[in-house]
Amino acid sequence: MKNLRKSLEEDLKGRFSEGDSVCVKAHMGEYGNLNYLRPPIIGVVVEVLKNMGAKPFLFDTPVAYPSSRKTEEGYLDTARRHGFTEETVGCPVIISNEGKEVESRHTSKLLLAKRLVEADGLVVVSHFKGHSMTNFGGAIKNIGMGAVTRESKRIMHDEAQAVVGEGCTGCGTCVPACPNGAIKVKDGKAVIDYGSCYGCCACVEVCPAGAMKAKSVPFSRSLGESAALVLKEFGPRKTFFINVAMDITRRCDCGGYSGAGDKVMLDVGMLTSESAPAIDKASLDLADKASGGTFSKIYKSRLHEQFESLKDNGAGDSGYELEEVK
Repeated sequence: MKNLRKSLEEDLKGRFSEGDSVCVKAHMGEYGNLNYLRPPIIGVVVEVLKNMGAKPFLFDTPVAYPSSRKTEEGYLDTARRHGFTEETVGCPVIISNEGKEVESRHTSKLLLAKRLVEADGLVVVSHFKGHSMTNFGGAIKNIGMGAVTRESKRIMHDEAQAVVGEGCTGCGTCVPACPNGAIKVKDGKAVIDYGSCYGCCACVEVCPAGAMKAKSVPFSRSLGESAALVLKEFGPRKTFFINVAMDITRRCDCGGYSGAGDKVMLDVGMLTSESAPAIDKASLDLADKASGGTFSKIYKSRLHEQFESLKDNGAGDSGYELEEVK
C-alpha cells in the first residue's frame, strides 16, 4: 500500500485540476465472493486524489443478470456489506444506470454510464483475474462492461451468442468447451440453450467444421469498442489505471459462489499506468510468468482480442515497459 501511494502521488501529479470531479471506477463484488477489491485500496486512491484538491466519487453500474446488484439500491446495499461506504473509503459511493447513447459499430444500442463520462477525470481500479468469456478481466473489462448501462450489457452478451450453422456435424467438440454447460448434441446437431449462454464464443473457436458463428460480433471485440468509446470521452491526460493482481481467481468477481473463489496462482502485486491496454498486457504477462505460462490457458478463448479491438478503435496499443516502485 505504501508503494501504491507513492506511485499515485507521482503519477497523478498535474493530471487533475483543483476541484475536478474524478470518477473512481471499481467493481465492488458479488455478495458471497471473497476476492473482490478491498476498501482500503480504494481509500488510498481517494485520499491521494483529495490531497490534490480533486473531488472523487466511487462508481459502478448495476448488472444485467439476476443479483442483488441488479438495482441501484440493491448494489448500494451489497457495497455497504463489503465495506464500501462514504465513511470507509472517504468519498460518495454512487451506483447509477443512467445512460448516454453513443454511436457503435458493433452493438445495436450502446449507452455509456452518464455519471461516469460526465466526470472531469477517471481513475479505473481493477481486480485482475481470470474470466470465462475473455480469459482475463482487468482495466479493459472494467470499463468496457462496467461503464455501460444494464440494458447495454444485456445486448452485448446477447449479440455475442453463438449460432449453429448448417455445417454442424454433431461431433460434440463444443460441448466440453462451453464453460456454462449451455450446449448439447441432439439428433446429430449441436443445440444451444440461450437461457444459459452468455456469449463467450468458446464453441466458435473450437468447432472443427467452422459451423459456429457469433450472432453479431465476438464479445471481446464489442467490449474493446465500448472501452475505447469511454476513453475517448476523457482524453489520455484525464484517465489513469490501477490493476490489483492479487487473489487471482479462475472466474470474475460477479460470482457469489465458491467456484468463483478458486485461486489459480500466487499474488503478482499492484500495477499502475496511464494506458488501459498496456496495464492489462503487463498484468497478463506477469501472471503468465508467475504461473509458469498456465494462467492464459485456463480457458480457450480469444486472449488478445480485447487489445486488438481497443487498438482498432483508436485507443492505443498494448506496448509497455516495467518500472518497479520501491
